[in-house]
Amino acid sequence: MNVKKKRKILTLSAIAFLILYSSVSINAGEVFELDGEPGENDTRIISALNRMTFDRVVSDKNTKGFSARYVSKWYSPLSVDVYVLGLAKREKMSLVRVESQKKGAEKVFRNFLLEELTKKEITGGLTIIKGPDGLLDPKSEYSYKSYLWSESLALIQPAASVYYNSSKSPVYGGTDTLKGMFGYIVMDLLLAGLGYYYATTTMEKNSNLDKLFFKPARSGNVLDSPGADVFIGLLMLPRIYRMIGGWQDTYTHNRILEISASKSF
Repeated sequence: MNVKKKRKILTLSAIAFLILYSSVSINAGEVFELDGEPGENDTRIISALNRMTFDRVVSDKNTKGFSARYVSKWYSPLSVDVYVLGLAKREKMSLVRVESQKKGAEKVFRNFLLEELTKKEITGGLTIIKGPDGLLDPKSEYSYKSYLWSESLALIQPAASVYYNSSKSPVYGGTDTLKGMFGYIVMDLLLAGLGYYYATTTMEKNSNLDKLFFKPARSGNVLDSPGADVFIGLLMLPRIYRMIGGWQDTYTHNRILEISASKSF
């Protein structure tokens, strides 16, 4: 493959990833006020976050102008980013901003922290029906998501996995579903088309001499071409990416239901 074709494939691949990246919600976050000494508030906040994420939250020095910042560890399937600004001089209180990859998750995490730190039920929060054993009732509006379904759909069509995870889920909010599905559909079509184009350029064709002697034509199947590996690789790229995202979405959804059903107040 010549240099021009290589550049074209790299350029189009970069465009595809930019489209998918732009489909991820960039939200302003959910903000609330927390009364109390800022130092004590920080301790309470990180304790609540560690309860929510099973001790997968660390302090980040890049506070972006805030007095403190707490982020989930890189390997945590539950993604949360919390900024804290202490106002001890005038009033003993802290401003807390919660950010996550999905608008719905931001709201749920914000409500969880506020309820956990104030021990008060939030009006308009997530409604979970508990059974006699204190666990999630099957009649509840929400139900646990299946990793098998999410991962299987991601292999078939990434957008279908997004739809499954977003359906009746507090994780997704606003335009999260539309952006996610649109991004994967465009990326899938672009990379599949790019891989198909490359594979067809590597296919051998019969020469005029071969045609003259009625030599059988070579297979026109792109999967039999020398570039088939590139075609399959580009086809699998968004699927692998979505399998990771689907696993994170499923974990976050199920964890939200767990912590909502196990409130102690």
